[in-house]
Amino acid sequence: MKRFVRAALLAGAAFAVPTAINMVIAKRRRALPPALPGDNAEYAWPLGAISYQERGEGKPVVLVHGIGAGESSYEWRRNFDALAEHYHVYALDLPGFGRSEHRRQTYTADLYVTALLDFLRDVVGAPAHIIASSLSGAYAVRLAAIRPELVERLVLICPTGLERLRNRYPGLSQAAYAALSVPAFGEAIYNGIASVRYIEAYLRENVYYNAAHVTPSVTEHYYQSAHRPGGRYVLRSFLSGLLNCDITQEYPEIQQPQLIVWGRQATMTPVENAQKFVELNPKARLRIFENSRFLPHDEEAEDFNAAVLTFLGDQGPALPSTSIERTLAEIH
Repeated sequence: MKRFVRAALLAGAAFAVPTAINMVIAKRRRALPPALPGDNAEYAWPLGAISYQERGEGKPVVLVHGIGAGESSYEWRRNFDALAEHYHVYALDLPGFGRSEHRRQTYTADLYVTALLDFLRDVVGAPAHIIASSLSGAYAVRLAAIRPELVERLVLICPTGLERLRNRYPGLSQAAYAALSVPAFGEAIYNGIASVRYIEAYLRENVYYNAAHVTPSVTEHYYQSAHRPGGRYVLRSFLSGLLNCDITQEYPEIQQPQLIVWGRQATMTPVENAQKFVELNPKARLRIFENSRFLPHDEEAEDFNAAVLTFLGDQGPALPSTSIERTLAEIH
């Protein structure tokens, strides 16, 4: 009997401790304000309402943020206005991120490709240029392949899908998914991953080359975005490999002109990964930004905006074949 009571007390404590920690963290949660200026709107997508902001007039440009804890359209705060002076710009929070709905569901790469497809069809309503960051670049490529009439040009920033984040690892995937699915324990694990200290360190060591960009306000925005109710469900899918997107078949076949953008100092997706993107598709141009890592559009925003506006406004051929060797030389 004593042994049973002791076991029951231990089990209760094991559940109570993470629950108490989660409650403390929940009290620190604040409402997430709109990340960008412009008109705020919501698209009632069947698998979760999608929050977005739009501004400007002319041909549509859709901005798609990267995938990770705390990601949102806040990523485009130094690009949104500059692009909106020339285009009708939409910046959305993908389902499970930012101010969009965080449903308790299994998120997958196909879900995000479908979300982008439906957003372009139902909200934008016209062929658009897409500017997408990291893993979302692979989603944009797949969309351009299956629905080419919706996509005119692509700007892909440190994209994945040819070298990195292509495949799942079943054992690790199942373990990560199971751990983050347990109510109190999963929330506690997520809170550890999405702590202020971890987010700040991750931004400094992996995302930004110049640590001065990692201000308290930037860290706080990422933290509050990560701690929207239900935030762990999309990270559960990400860590499980369900958001990986292999584009080795689609990418060489897409016909839209592409601007491949890379930060020279990137560590998670090193600049050498750009080589395959340039080699496999003759319509790809490459622009390397010397003083940035994962977010050249943030760290070198003025030069990035100028390069993108030039590319989107250029009606000439994407890249002469004689320029391939010179382009590859930039990587090395």
